[in-house]
Amino acid sequence: MFSQLELRLIKSTLKDRVEKETVELKQLDEYMEKANDLMVLDTLISKIEKSQN
Repeated sequence: MFSQLELRLIKSTLKDRVEKETVELKQLDEYMEKANDLMVLDTLISKIEKSQN
């Protein structure tokens, strides 16, 4: 089916892709956490502003 060289190349390519996409996923997760934090802060600011009026 595949030669040993082809299998090594496929394995290497797949490993590289998994590593790259894992990094991207971690960055996306961090982005989502920051967005959530900003939404919480925005809600707190809104509540403070309403209580001052």
